[in-house]
Amino acid sequence: MLGEPGRAPIVCSSALQYLQDLKSAQRRVGAPISDSQVVRDFERSLRRQGAMRPTRQAVPATHQDIQRVLRKEAGSQVGLAIALAWAGAARVSDVTRLTVGDVSWEDGFVAVNWSQTKSDPFRLGVTTGLVLSEDWSAELRRHVEGRPPGELILSVSYAQVKAALKRARPELTGHSIRLLQKGLHLEEIRRP
Repeated sequence: MLGEPGRAPIVCSSALQYLQDLKSAQRRVGAPISDSQVVRDFERSLRRQGAMRPTRQAVPATHQDIQRVLRKEAGSQVGLAIALAWAGAARVSDVTRLTVGDVSWEDGFVAVNWSQTKSDPFRLGVTTGLVLSEDWSAELRRHVEGRPPGELILSVSYAQVKAALKRARPELTGHSIRLLQKGLHLEEIRRP
């Protein structure tokens, strides 16, 4: 673990990811890459520390796992929360915070404006196009139509979603959903 005194420690795998993101950003903007011996040694030590102390992470849900849960939860708010989280690669807590005004339909996609997110500042206020099946899109419409824009769409808890996932595969949690990135920014869709 790394970090400053008085602040929450940074897990080695996170520090390594930050270092790789920094190098990638430097490559993208054409800046000289921080590739000194000190940086290489730091990266090597992070890899070693991470290997010695692996972190517990959620088991990623497979497409089959999610489809199994969605079949069992067809027509329910829990199923809708899982469908939205899966399609948007979002946290369950972010999906349960969605209001009627955050959702619209555009060109065959469900456009979701992530007006409230727990920990992803880059997603805050971004509109993402989600591809939902016709059944789940119709279910979402039923929950949205005729309701005021500030009202929450769903009234489900993380515990309910976690229980549904565990019934499909015991080692799954709500964090298992977010590990696959399926969401797509509308700006990417609209590009010629």
